[in-house]
Formats: sequence, C-alpha cells, structure tokens
Amino acid sequence: MSKIRIRNGPYTNREVTLAEGAITIGRDAEAGLPILDRSASRFHAEVVPVGGMYFVRDLESKNGTFINDDKLEDEELLREGDVIKIGTTEMVFESGIALTDSDSGQQVAYEDEMRLTNTIEFRIDDLSDIEDEDKQNDDGQSLRLLYQVGKTLSGTSADPCSKMLDLLISAMPADHAIVLIRQGKSSKLVPKYIRASEQWAKPVIARSIIKSVMSENRAVLTENAQEDERFNRRNSIVSGNVRSVICVPLGTKNAMRGVLYVTRSGGNEPFTQSDLELLSACALQLAMHFNMQDRITKQHSVLWHAVNSMTHIMELKHDCVGRGARCARTALAIAQQLQVAEDSQRHIRLAAILHHVAEISEKAEEHDTIIALLEGIPGFKKVTPLIDNAYERLDGSGPKGIKGDNLGLESRIVIAAVAFDHATSGNYDTDVIAVIDKLEADTGLDPDVIAILRSGHLDGSLYSGHGAQKSEPVESEEQ
Repeated sequence: MSKIRIRNGPYTNREVTLAEGAITIGRDAEAGLPILDRSASRFHAEVVPVGGMYFVRDLESKNGTFINDDKLEDEELLREGDVIKIGTTEMVFESGIALTDSDSGQQVAYEDEMRLTNTIEFRIDDLSDIEDEDKQNDDGQSLRLLYQVGKTLSGTSADPCSKMLDLLISAMPADHAIVLIRQGKSSKLVPKYIRASEQWAKPVIARSIIKSVMSENRAVLTENAQEDERFNRRNSIVSGNVRSVICVPLGTKNAMRGVLYVTRSGGNEPFTQSDLELLSACALQLAMHFNMQDRITKQHSVLWHAVNSMTHIMELKHDCVGRGARCARTALAIAQQLQVAEDSQRHIRLAAILHHVAEISEKAEEHDTIIALLEGIPGFKKVTPLIDNAYERLDGSGPKGIKGDNLGLESRIVIAAVAFDHATSGNYDTDVIAVIDKLEADTGLDPDVIAILRSGHLDGSLYSGHGAQKSEPVESEEQ
C-alpha cells in the first residue's frame, strides 16, 4: 500500500496509508495527516488518487508546497521517494515499488533534424527517469539506483542517509538496510542509520561477518544465512527468516569508517553478485558523502570557535561573559529536539551566540561593521537576518514590527532562546518553571517552541550541549 510518512520534526515516522479518497495535509487536527509546523496552513495540501496513481496539489496555502525542493505550481504526480516539504516538515511518498515509471517521450530534446544523429540533450532532473526499452534490464535499474543515491546524498534534505537506505530497500528490494559507524577511534561499531521495509521489524546482524569486512576490507555476500556457519542458526536468524545478507565496507583500509549491511528474507530470491557490486558502488558514494561532511564539520567548527572567541572578547567589555554561549546552547537544544536540518541548526546556533551584538557594540557603526563582516563569510547571509530578528515578536510588538508567518521557525527558535536567557541570566535562584510558564503565556512567542523548551528543561537536554539520540536496537548474532 502507498503511504505518506513524516520523516522529521515532532511527528517523525507518523504515516497515513493512501486509499481511494483524497488525504489532506495541514496544521489542523482534522487534517488527514496533521503536522506540527507554524508555516503550514490549516489545510495546506492534499494527495489525490487518480487511476492507481497519486497526485499532490497545494490548497492555495500562504507559504506554498515543495516537491523535492521545487515549489509546486500545479498538481504533481508522486513517485517513490518524492519528498513533500511544507515549512520545515518533510514527508516522503512510499509506494512500495521500485522506481520504474517514466515517459520516454519526454526524456530527449533535439535541436533540429540535421543534428539528430549526433546531438542528444538531457535535462539533468530527468536523468533519474531514464530507462531502456526492456524495463527489466538489470544494468538500467542499477544505473537508475546509483543516480538516485548520488542525487540523494548530494542534496539538501534533512536526512539524506536514511533516504538513501529507503531507496535501497525499495529498489533491490531488501528487508533491512543498516549503516554501522565506527565509534570514535575505537573499533566498536554502532548502528547509525536503520531502515526497514516493515516499521516494527527488528534487524538481525552477524558480528563475525562485520568483523571480517572490517579487518579484510572486502565485501561479503551470503546467499543462504540459514546455512551459513557465521550465523547462530538456532536463534534469531531462523526466527527472523533471514535468507540472504550483503555487508560492504565504507571507506578504504586505512580509513575504514564502518559498513553498509543489507538483508533479504526467505520469501525472496537470494542476493546475487550483481547486487553485491551495486551495494559496493553505493557504499563508495556513501563513504565520499561522509568524508565531505567531515570536512564541512571541521570548517564549521573553526568558524564557531572564531565567532565564540570574538563574542567572548566583546562580552568582557560589558560584563556579560557567557551570555551568548548560553543562548546558543538553548537554541541548539530546541532545534535538535524539533529535528530541523543540520544547516538550520548551524544558522540558529550562530545567530543565538551573536543575538546581542547590537547591545555590546560600543557604537552603531561598529555593529554595522560586524554585520557586514559576517555577511562576507560564506553561509552567513542566512544568519544575519536571524540576528536582526532576535528581538522580534509574533504579535508584532518587536522593534521592527515583523510578526506571524513572516518569522520562520529558525527565527522563532532564536527569539524564544533569547527571551529565556534574558529571563534567567544573572540570577542563580531563578524558578525556571515559573519563567517558562510566563513565556508560555507570552503571545509574542511560539507556544510549540516553548513547549519544547519546557520538555528540554525537565529532561536536562536543554543544558547538555548536544542532542545525542539513542541508537535503535539491533539483535546481534555472536559467533
């Protein structure tokens, strides 16, 4: 059955099965798929069935609906893995079938008859739909999947690795796809990303296979896990009906990051050598993605320490040391609990630590100079508007009168963090719950964000400095 699944935010993994009638999506509790997003209209969009296919259309919402980062102008046919984005909320369409639909007549554009024999032009966005006349051609399916994996990992979605695993499960097909990552400098591997064809199914892994892959830097395929000596056949391999397993390394022998581990149940044909080669190619792309993310993380770390030092020096002059860092910690904790994209988390954190730059600047021109310098740093153009809006209010009572939907989720988080910091800083005897009660009653603050702030205070995540999530349980087969 086709379905729409929410993949980020407070309602992560909430889903609705698509049937014969239209399904509405929106902020209203009566919507077919309600979402908690202040940028969403009460009834924002709808998914409509037409002849066994499903189309999505916007219901004249204020902020629009996006499909794979493109704004929806008219109704759009949904394909496996398409992402519907409303505000910061992302929902994925899952049809349960591989990506094989296309209209070959729309894939090629020709300039004129004279050049027909030697010039063919492809629209890059259409490459994922290219397929041979023989739709069962394995090479064509592998090429399409590799393209989709590369496009997903290089995109801007909130969780590209999980989306990649969804693609593998759908296209291969597979029952489970797991990425296990080396923990720090140790040899211990922990499951970082886990996807399953059935939501509540628990994956089973063989540690001996993973150890072999990690130590020898080679991919492993077992066609029959029921008879493989590396599995304990008396326990969960049998009960879990695991038929076939592929495990491939992520990285090179000198820089082994982890493994990609995929299983298929006994009701299907076992994996083949072609599947092993395909998974190895996907693992290579995933390893490159992780390496790029490492570089980006290091760059942002250097930037963060530079900004933190600059802020600390400015705060020393005004006897308010640590105020920006505390505000940044609060804002980041809220953003992580709301599961906003990592780029947004960085913007929020930087804006929060610099929210009081106008106050601690000795002269107006000094403030303007700082803002100009920040805007010259790559990526900071999305940060400075958040700094400027740090004292705005949803009811329009802020200094510039910006209100309501004109203040996005990033600004609402920074605004709430600033208000919380102002109400609690300088007084160690503050009744924090009483402060949060007042903030909750404040019409200038987003009640959903304040609710997250309250829960973060109660469970301690507001003060931990990070939002580490627990790994999902995985059964391991000991050898």
